[in-house]
Amino acid sequence: MNDYVTEAEALSDLYDCFDDDFEPYSDEEKRAFLAEKSRFSTHARGKFTIVQSTQYNRHLIKRLFLVDRNKTKSFWWSHDASYAMLFNDKAAAEKVARRYKYNNAHVIEIK
Repeated sequence: MNDYVTEAEALSDLYDCFDDDFEPYSDEEKRAFLAEKSRFSTHARGKFTIVQSTQYNRHLIKRLFLVDRNKTKSFWWSHDASYAMLFNDKAAAEKVARRYKYNNAHVIEIK
């Protein structure tokens, strides 16, 4: 019976080797990844999208794109440009942007 170890004891021994401040990626790697995800493909040039400034971790994520709800219904705003809602007409984009009052939601042209 001396060899019996509870699951909690085994897990505590397992996690003792990890540091609490373990960060798998540096800030530069995070910035590079997010910059790559925020790029649009070439077919989106000349179209419009709605962006807002972020409240969380502003030095890492500069802006969030309004998500096209036909692509995903899990979230409303994303840093990933592949989920962004695209508009052909600036007036239509501005009409939708007026609904959002917080975090400086505005329309930008994709260049």
